[in-house]
Amino acid sequence: MAPMSQPMDQQITAEGPTIAIFNVAMIGHVNPTFALVQELCKRGCKVSYFLPPVAPIRAAAIESGAVVEGYLPEDPSDFVMEKCGIDEPLCHAVPEIVEDDRAEYERAVWPLAQALLCGEYVIERCRQLGVSVVLYDPFLPIGLLAGTKLGIQCASLVTYPGMGSLSGLMSTLEAEGRLERAGAIRKPYGKAIQDKFGVDLRCNLLTRRQFYTKTNFVTTCEDLIAELPASGEQKWADELRTEFSFSAVGCLVSSSAPHVITARSDSFIPRVKSFGHSLPVAELSDQLAKGRKIIYAALGTMALSDRWSIDLGRISGYNLPHGTTGKAFCQHVWKALLAAMEELGDEFFCLLSVGKQPDALDFLGSSEAAIFELVPSNVLIRGFVPQVDMLNNYTSAFISHVGFNSLQESLMAGVPLVAIPQAVDQPANACKVEQRGWGQAFFKPMETVSSTALAESLRQVCDENSMYRQQVQCARSELAGGAPRLAERSSAMIRKERSECFIPSCGAAMQRAQFADGGRARVACPGSAPWGQVVTTQWALPAHAGPYIQAEQVILPERCAVGQGSCRPTAILAGKLAGGGRRASSGRTYGSCHGIPGPGPEALL
Repeated sequence: MAPMSQPMDQQITAEGPTIAIFNVAMIGHVNPTFALVQELCKRGCKVSYFLPPVAPIRAAAIESGAVVEGYLPEDPSDFVMEKCGIDEPLCHAVPEIVEDDRAEYERAVWPLAQALLCGEYVIERCRQLGVSVVLYDPFLPIGLLAGTKLGIQCASLVTYPGMGSLSGLMSTLEAEGRLERAGAIRKPYGKAIQDKFGVDLRCNLLTRRQFYTKTNFVTTCEDLIAELPASGEQKWADELRTEFSFSAVGCLVSSSAPHVITARSDSFIPRVKSFGHSLPVAELSDQLAKGRKIIYAALGTMALSDRWSIDLGRISGYNLPHGTTGKAFCQHVWKALLAAMEELGDEFFCLLSVGKQPDALDFLGSSEAAIFELVPSNVLIRGFVPQVDMLNNYTSAFISHVGFNSLQESLMAGVPLVAIPQAVDQPANACKVEQRGWGQAFFKPMETVSSTALAESLRQVCDENSMYRQQVQCARSELAGGAPRLAERSSAMIRKERSECFIPSCGAAMQRAQFADGGRARVACPGSAPWGQVVTTQWALPAHAGPYIQAEQVILPERCAVGQGSCRPTAILAGKLAGGGRRASSGRTYGSCHGIPGPGPEALL
């Protein structure tokens, strides 16, 4: 399939405009979007959700109201985006990679390699679906590629508190020169994408660990967006301020939206399977009836799954010693917690989520009997449980790694926290927990977490007379309303898209006519600059056809590419707001305007 060379024609039906969402198979990235899908569907939008073939995530997207799309024509079930380009890199242009930087290398390669592999199909599929707006996870440049190539509105969905929360990691990477090395790795992929699709993804930027665009929605309140280093301190932070803008829309946590517990394999060894992964409602209700304070402990999928056997310290900004695996971190905390629960006694009860790793509890023994013998009677172990339900209905305090979704889910449920951060944005989130009085935090947890310290922290956080619960309630009001607010912002992007149409010139070039507020018009070729001169327009209201905007004289830009035709320097442009669609009348060719429900506007040269 040849790369598309023209902006897309939209075929809008009475069912409403189509929004495309692009995402990765990561729970923390997809879970916040399902409430947004529900809100968009309520507003009459169709949502086409592009996802990898991970069954639990796709099922949740469908349940929320989306139509799931794959990234490749046959939607192969074994497609893994994170493997794209890893085994067949563009070696001729990639500097030698030492094994120590292997993870950084893969992180730089696979998003762009996936865009190269899937771009043609995805762009054509968006054209067929009649997509009006693209929303995408900034991990995935394919969303930015599709929106830019098709000339439609796009925005990234930032499901963490901005890159300021990664300051420790980013500053370390910059100091080590790894940001520049990652840019060198991205360079041949960026060139290949530009050669193939005619789109410059600006892969040279230091901040291209994330593929932001002009509009970036952060799924939290303004106060939770982490601050960047001061101006002049870090090149990457200065670049971010200069190149991009971010807007907080509020929290997307919703008790009515689907929530993926785990996207990993359902395989267990027997002793782990016996713990189960359903919510033990009867047991929890009984504990509440006895007046016990219920502790919920869950340390997140990054440690429990993604980096169980991989170094977490490298991406922790020195919060963990280098070489600390997810397993080492979790077992250190669990040992302290089990001892703390023995110390706390019958006034407290703990539900501990340990994930699916077969060796999760090997520090307690090699048999199921040995494990249960050493687990205190006031502790119940599960693999995973529905976290939002657990927080909303049973929890007095949450022992958490404070991944951003877990943090916001706890705040929205009114539950104070004991924060034990690992890496990436989590130390910054833990700082917020302490600063705002939402709970207590253990920084450098391999040194600070002990049974005695943890028991005392739980006593204080669970104290009904403490400030923590009150402060959490204040945060809840600040965060509320994110899904409706983001749906409205997305709808505004649709309305902006509806104000634009594409006009063919001489059958070879495409000019864009934009009918701006106030009755002014301008014309330009996609990708060229400057815009055509904006000229005065006049309004008319023919009784038979509805309102018109008429631009009397629009000057086309000198750099307008017209293929083999010749472009007239001036043109009469009429844009009708009602009736029409694509048609020809009296020998005049009308351009096809997209994004308009029903007949739509027309434009002619």
